[in-house]
Order: sequence, then structure tokens, then C-alpha cells
Amino acid sequence: MNILISNVRLLDDERGVRRDVYISGSRIAGIDEKPEGFTPEVTIDGSHRLCMPGLVNAHTHAYMSVFRNYADDLPFEEWLFGKIDPLEGRMTPEQAYWGTMLSITEMIRTGTTCFIDMHMFPNTCVRACADSGIRAFITRGVVGEDRRDEGGQRRLREAFEEIEYAKSEPKAHVRFGLGPHAIYTCGEDFLRYVGELAAERQLPINMHLAETQFEYDSCMKEHGMSPVAYVKSLGLFHVPVILAHCVHLTDEDMESLCDPNVTVVTNPASNMKLGNGFAPVARMLKEGICVGLGTDGASSNNALNMFREMGLLTLTQKGANLDCLALTAEETLKVALDGGYRAAGLADEGGRVEKGRLADLILLDEEAPNFQPKHSMKAALAYSSTGFEVTDTIVNGEILMRDRRLMTIDEERVNGEVARAVSGF
Repeated sequence: MNILISNVRLLDDERGVRRDVYISGSRIAGIDEKPEGFTPEVTIDGSHRLCMPGLVNAHTHAYMSVFRNYADDLPFEEWLFGKIDPLEGRMTPEQAYWGTMLSITEMIRTGTTCFIDMHMFPNTCVRACADSGIRAFITRGVVGEDRRDEGGQRRLREAFEEIEYAKSEPKAHVRFGLGPHAIYTCGEDFLRYVGELAAERQLPINMHLAETQFEYDSCMKEHGMSPVAYVKSLGLFHVPVILAHCVHLTDEDMESLCDPNVTVVTNPASNMKLGNGFAPVARMLKEGICVGLGTDGASSNNALNMFREMGLLTLTQKGANLDCLALTAEETLKVALDGGYRAAGLADEGGRVEKGRLADLILLDEEAPNFQPKHSMKAALAYSSTGFEVTDTIVNGEILMRDRRLMTIDEERVNGEVARAVSGF
């Protein structure tokens, strides 16, 4: 499809100059300069709109939206093992599908065009991505004691089968990795094995790490090293690796995380809500560590709104460090965009409104009252935005939301199916 976004303001232009953005197929075909032979099938009036790259939610569990506002104000261990795990054990793939669709609905409405997911229901996330048009990086969460563990082997088979299944869903814009859940749910031999498989099959790794003080203390006691040092010693940094949380770190960990294969994903709302602390993001960035931003699942956030997460990130870093310059608005946007696109393996394809880049774009209402006056749109996005200023969402050159109207999702049906799914909780 050929799309023209006319007379729109671009994120990096604080002067407010209006531009024309030409989209052809899945890519941006030109800025201001009309491509030869281009005839728009759809023209979007960008007057009073800001155009920017769509956001990447770099860590979430999309099916978990069915647990939103269900298990709150609980310690981490009680929340996970006492409330969430038992419910997950009773969930059906169909319930997980509708939970994922609800999450995608929220993400499209608030400007997320790609999410990095760890799930436990094979093929449901792929189906939801194909049906909605959103982009995703998908990992089936795996746990196991060692490489002979039958449950672990089954989960890994499901992960590889899902990669094959995705080939039958041409509308699914998805990439894959392997998802060892955490060091407290995966034994040492199993983690080594997953690392070997990832290297053999050239797949990235996505896992939780150094999230809680208990995890850190237990790893020090059992292995004599921090969680980061432990995972690195098992060879998991030999492939691109996404490490969610990284709240509890040593000075040596900071050095290890500078590895070009590593992207840390911080999740400030989830970390605060579960009482796990504040990841040292400001210091990570100063040390040269690549950091992305995620929401975590809706059961521990309880939103999947990346603009809300950006505001929390910059404010908590300032407060935790007693430094108003700890993380600026511009640095926060860089984390949300550059870090997220790198984590998703899209650093060279997206994250910029430039000719040749992926047409994963969002438009926001510049005239929203919380954006006035327009001293700095970057400051407005980091400090003022609610996420619901987003008016249009485009992924891979397809319009998923137009003038706040969802084009690929029947929101009323999603809400009804989710209500039925949770009626037995």
C-alpha cells in the first residue's frame, strides 16, 4: 500500500517544520521528495500531528493481561508462586490468545509497534500477531533442571515447532529467540544447553536476570558469584542476549554488561510495584551498556503503556540518584527507541523516520492540552504524555489504527472474550 502522511512534524525537528512522509509497502519511500510514480492510496493529514517511530515494548508477557488487577500488593514470591503460577497452570491456549489480543489492543492504542514477549502457550502469540498486524520478537519461556529434563525438552520442542508454525502465518511479522525463564527456574546444565542450542541455531536469548535481592543473595550463596557473572560463565553471552530487569548488580557486572551482545531491559513500574528496587539505568548508560525499556506483564505493572513507562523511568532515576540530570528526556527517548530496536534485532531497519527504514510509525496529537505550550516535544513525550495522544499506528506499512479507530481488531469482541476467560478465576 502507498500511504502519504502530509504536512506532519517529525520528532527530531524542534522547529516545527512540516514534512511529507511517503510510505510504499513496508518501508518509508521518501521524506518530502515524492518517489517516482508514487500515487497514494491513503492520505493522512498530518496537520497538528507529530510523527515518530513506533515504540518497542522490550519485555512483556502479553497473555498476562487476563491477570491485570488480580494479584496486587503482594511480595514477589507470593505474587509469582502463590497467585500467578497456579492460574497459569489452569490457563488454556484460547484464554492466552485473547489475553494477548487484549495486550496488543492496549499497545497499538498507546503507540507500541513491536513487543518482545516471553510466553508459555505455543502459537498463540504468533496467531495474535498475524490477526492484529503488530510486530513481535517471540520467545517461548523454558524451564528445566538439566538437558535430560523431559519438561525442558518438551518446552524447547514447542519453541522450535512455533518457529516452523510461523511460516504458515505470512501476515505475522515475528522473529524468535530462546527464553530460559530465570536462574531460579533453570538448572546450570539446562542453561548451558540452551546457550549451546542458541549458538547452534543462531537464535538470541531472552531471560529474566538479577530481578530480586533474594535471587542475587541465593546466587551468591550457591555459586559464589552474582547472577550476571553466573550467566556469563555459562556462555550465554555468546549470542545476542536480552536481560530483563538487572536491578541488583556489582561493579564487575557493569563491566560484563558492556558486552556488544547484551541489551538490558529495564521495567521500572514492575520493579517498583513488586518491591524489587530501581535498576541503575543512569549508571548503565554512562558505562556504555545498551538499555531498552519494557513494561513487563500486566499482572505486575498493571499497564502496557510505554509512554507511562518512559515517564516513570526518567523520574525514578532522578529520584533514586538524587540528581535531576540523572536521565534527561532525550536520553529516556533514546532508551525507549534505540535500546528497544536493538533488543528486537531491528537497529538497522527501524527506529528512525528516514527513507528506507521500516514504516513502523505513530502519530500523536500535538494539540493535546498536556502538550501545550510546545516548548519541547521531547520533554512533552517524556514528562507529559499519557500515551493516549496517539491517533494513528502503522506497522510494516499497514494502518492498524486510524484517527483512534482500530482497523484490525474488534475491540468489543476482545473485551467480551477476555471477560469469559477470567470468569472462572
